[in-house]
Amino acid sequence: AYELPSLSGQESDNIVLLLMSIPHPSKAIIASIEGAVEWFKTSKIEGIKKESFTNDEGKPDYRMVSCTDCPPLWGRFYTLEDNRPFFSDRDGVKKYNISDIGYERRNGYSWYNNDGTKVLKQYKKWKMALSK
Repeated sequence: AYELPSLSGQESDNIVLLLMSIPHPSKAIIASIEGAVEWFKTSKIEGIKKESFTNDEGKPDYRMVSCTDCPPLWGRFYTLEDNRPFFSDRDGVKKYNISDIGYERRNGYSWYNNDGTKVLKQYKKWKMALSK
């Protein structure tokens, strides 16, 4: 119920990396890779990082806090309508702030990741190899 229709900042990375591994890719594959890389570039989330803390119940928890010079993150899910990162509890209601979902889902699921970094790094190598 919490995995709603979306674009994915996590599952998409391995698909793009797989496409980049194809020798002599077709124009359609090249266009798909270029489009995906553009999405990863425009969808990265900058200026926040995960901060661990002990909540009022004495449990380990986390929140997202502002930061400078921290690596980019990607959301697990982005809305289909406007590409906003979102979160949800088991009730399936979209929330736009990680703090608005319950403890169990917030801490029992990977809502943020850095998987897009792999795509962007590999893209540079792929682009150079493609031009040879």
